[in-house]
Amino acid sequence: MLRLALVGLDSSHADHYVRLVEVERRWPGVRVVALVDGEPARRGELAAAGGLSLGAGEVTVPDVVGRVDAAIVAHRAGRLHGAAARTLLRAGVPVLVDKPFAASVADARTTLDVARAHGTAVTTASALRFAPEVAAARAVLAARTTETVPTAGAAPTSPEPVVEVSGPADPADERDGLFFLGIHVVEAARAVVGGPPGAGWAPPVVTTSADGIVATTRLGGVPVRLRFLDPGAHPTAGFTVAVRTPRGVERSEVVLDADYLAPVVEHALAVLAGADEETARIDAEHATVLADLALLEQVTAGLTT
Repeated sequence: MLRLALVGLDSSHADHYVRLVEVERRWPGVRVVALVDGEPARRGELAAAGGLSLGAGEVTVPDVVGRVDAAIVAHRAGRLHGAAARTLLRAGVPVLVDKPFAASVADARTTLDVARAHGTAVTTASALRFAPEVAAARAVLAARTTETVPTAGAAPTSPEPVVEVSGPADPADERDGLFFLGIHVVEAARAVVGGPPGAGWAPPVVTTSADGIVATTRLGGVPVRLRFLDPGAHPTAGFTVAVRTPRGVERSEVVLDADYLAPVVEHALAVLAGADEETARIDAEHATVLADLALLEQVTAGLTT
């Protein structure tokens, strides 16, 4: 049995993780055995929902070290993830860190360095990475890019396609600023573009309007436009992905169903199962985490220049 600790209980994601793992038993042999870093009432609520019998003393991260095989760190604020994750990683406990992985590049790098130093697996993923609409946009981009690739010495037959992703994000958010929801916009765009693992983003050109923030950048040579919508101006905004070409725009709103976190857990379980994989893959994943956070730092900095 894989004994799992759920650390950080204030997000609705905790409800989903308990339901998927304990109530529906999606993954045989995986069990939640500890609920950590949460108010007593919230801990009791989740325990009741999952039919869990929990030890009274298992309420902080050090309490569960030695009693669990892996952990999901899922505080609502990403700035709280690092301290919890590093304690677990130093103890040899692999960790899935909910998005945002961190609220700064420096904090994220510290966590990744601890994971590398102790040889402990750590991973993270936005649910948008696995959305069917993102996969469909990736296929559209691949088809349109093929159409614009010139033969040797010739000019492209049409302007290159542009990937556009939008979603709510507020630089003044009390939790993590743009990182809080903006990381999903960035990761969805990366998933549409694909490209070399760990590739960095071009320095963004940042503009603002009443609608929010637009960051224009490139990834792997592909033009990307990221729209961070002001939740005040767009209170019901979700996430959309699009590919713009001279033929028009193929746009889809990402629909997150009740099981939207299931692929994230499956991704984490696959990483844990392959914890001894080649160093190159691990380094590329770490580089990707840092690159996406660095882009959000640059966008935030661009708001003050």
